[in-house]
Amino acid sequence: MKKIFQKAIPKLYGFYFNTLHLFSKEKAAAVALKVFSTPRKGKVLDHQKDFLSTARTQQIAFEDGLFMLYHWKGTGPTVLLNHGWESNSFRWKYLVDPLRKLDYNIISIDAPAHGNSDGTLFTAVKYSRIIKTTIELYEPQIVIAHSVGAMATIFQESKNSHASIKKLILLGSPNRLEVIMKGYQVLVSFNDAVYKSLNHLLKNNFGYYIKDFNASDFAKKVAIPTLVVHNPNDLIVPFEAMKEIASAMPNAITHTSETGGHSLYTQEVVDEIVKFLKKP
Repeated sequence: MKKIFQKAIPKLYGFYFNTLHLFSKEKAAAVALKVFSTPRKGKVLDHQKDFLSTARTQQIAFEDGLFMLYHWKGTGPTVLLNHGWESNSFRWKYLVDPLRKLDYNIISIDAPAHGNSDGTLFTAVKYSRIIKTTIELYEPQIVIAHSVGAMATIFQESKNSHASIKKLILLGSPNRLEVIMKGYQVLVSFNDAVYKSLNHLLKNNFGYYIKDFNASDFAKKVAIPTLVVHNPNDLIVPFEAMKEIASAMPNAITHTSETGGHSLYTQEVVDEIVKFLKKP
């Protein structure tokens, strides 16, 4: 019964959007965007606290509250870590430990509405502004980003490049917002009229229609030496996104991971990251 109820909830949202759209296109689009932008998971869980407590923490004032930074101090190059949707800085434990052994200076962001950061809504564009603030504060030489965090990082660097960044690593990055939004439409079952209104709302709010927000288009302006990693068995982001993004970048190489699915938590991926970081 519980599983049936959980499956029914998205369809109820779609029914509500469709019905509301008959009375107010703007309101229906706004509610659809709010539901889409509200994480259900990603706050810090009890079993994650011990690891996060090993870092020095810092809260930075931002648009609608404070966002959290974690700092594992080292004497080597500074690495910035940007996690993805419904996650938090704990997701980097598998990478923080080996990087600390190599004495990297590590900074990690809790995205808005995730981890110990404030807020209830998340968008890649909003995240990109927090990433920009953090880069300007800590001037990292390396940025490693996962999933939507990678998309937000590409978008940010295409708009505001930073000379301090010498290497970029993108893990399981999505490319086309249209793929994500079409998936949302199928999941929730709202009609094309709602999609059209949502499309116009995104244009008004962020300056892009859905079909025009593509990481590969933004990546053309990012000349940083970059490693793009993806797994063919990724069930969240299509594998072809790796080639689309990497082929658009002036200075990118790819690694097809044999392990890790979308999360890419594995030793194989760690080894590939460390190998890339050690390249002159």
